[in-house]
Amino acid sequence: MAYNYVTGTANDVPNMFALLEAGLVAIGWTVESGTGTTTVVFSSPGELGGRTKLFIRFRRDAVTLGRVWYRVQDDAAGTHFTTETTVYVGHLEAPGAGAVPFQYWIGADKDKVILNFKAGAGYTGCYVGIVEPFSLTVDEEQQMVAIGLHMMDQIRNGYVLKADDGAWDQAIRASQLTHSYIKDPLDDSVAVFALKEDEVAYDKIVGQPTDVSGRINVLAGVNPEDIITTGYAGATSTWIVMGTGTMRWCMRSGGNVPVGQLEGAHFAHANGVATGQTDLESKISAFLTAIGWTKVANPTPAFPIDHFWNSPGESGIDDIYIHYRYEEDQDRYEIRATDDTVPSHGTAYQTIDALPGDFPTYYYLTADRDCFFMTLEVAGVYNWFWGGMFQTFMPDPESYATPYKVGVVGTATPVILRAHNGSWGLSLGEMTDYYVNSSPNLYDGVTNVVWQYPLIRLSTPIGIARYVHRLSGPAFSIMDTVAIGGRSFRYFNTNLAFREV
Repeated sequence: MAYNYVTGTANDVPNMFALLEAGLVAIGWTVESGTGTTTVVFSSPGELGGRTKLFIRFRRDAVTLGRVWYRVQDDAAGTHFTTETTVYVGHLEAPGAGAVPFQYWIGADKDKVILNFKAGAGYTGCYVGIVEPFSLTVDEEQQMVAIGLHMMDQIRNGYVLKADDGAWDQAIRASQLTHSYIKDPLDDSVAVFALKEDEVAYDKIVGQPTDVSGRINVLAGVNPEDIITTGYAGATSTWIVMGTGTMRWCMRSGGNVPVGQLEGAHFAHANGVATGQTDLESKISAFLTAIGWTKVANPTPAFPIDHFWNSPGESGIDDIYIHYRYEEDQDRYEIRATDDTVPSHGTAYQTIDALPGDFPTYYYLTADRDCFFMTLEVAGVYNWFWGGMFQTFMPDPESYATPYKVGVVGTATPVILRAHNGSWGLSLGEMTDYYVNSSPNLYDGVTNVVWQYPLIRLSTPIGIARYVHRLSGPAFSIMDTVAIGGRSFRYFNTNLAFREV
């Protein structure tokens, strides 16, 4: 059954259990034991059906009556189960020893249950059930977790029923993008980032809890129980903020399942050997022209190879300018983002060093109407740059002028043409090292994880550099490829891959 979100007021903890039981049974869970009590075991076949080991238990503490504990287990009797402890997983806390009315929030489908309590000004929350795995082959028990959502600032915040090495009941941690960010000054939007759970290292990724976010730190203008809208036109999701201060999170309250935006319709890739600079220029021109870019002469060229590429973007209404040239006195290719061919503003350049004598050499080009990526092989090293429009985190990016959305990325510091506070030509930073040594994921030792490349400026999340990805692991060699579905990603530089198919 589809995800179901409800909120209301329970008279007391026993009433909360009655409401929880009725709600879960209605969406397809089965009561295995304890119906009508405050210790209840549920089972579920899962959203796709066929699960035989998905059991969860909620119970009221026998002494501290305001506490409700939760766990996952592999059968009705609990042959194997996750630990109930305040140290790592926490507990739900009801006010007044559980004998007074309190507000609750439940989000559930047949894979998991998200449950949040409010006690005074405080919030506690949990996630019990299945996570989306980061492995192609994984046991059912290895996808089952019990997580304390209000514990994401701890060393550990939950347990996985069965770890990568087969050990039962292993502590896991929240691992996520940076949480120190602000509302976007342009549109007052708030970026909501996913939560993933791993063991003690990035190469042991348990999976991603669905319909909940990672941690949100202090964020001006965002308060408990606010509703945040994310997504893009026609596919928005709504999220309700839980928690206070530095420890806040969101749960999905409605809208569409967040799946992100597809790549550009005009995606293209080309590679081969360029025999010389003239040949490379010819290949780039044919490649970009074929997908809708226009080559524009530089009114004041400084070098023989010195021009602009202009595109209306995938939207058809943007006005993207990339200044491209070969600086002969520095022996390097350069690109920057500008606001015109006689620019009032431009970013710093990203560069690829290459002498005329370095040809013939291998080249790789990836682009759509929003952006352009190039890498060249020079003395065994593939240096690179990317220029164009970021895939932004703003729900309605088409309503904002192009300079706020374009920039350059490469071996030097990334730069945005116009930062969202209005300043021009400011540097960008990457949002944490969440990807380090994560491939292959040791849950199956085979699955390689390819990550997006998210960027931030002045604590404002900007977006991603499309088609440039993070890929990190000890076994990769330059020019290795990773296939995911119908896509192929090529490892070309330390912890970097580009999409080629």
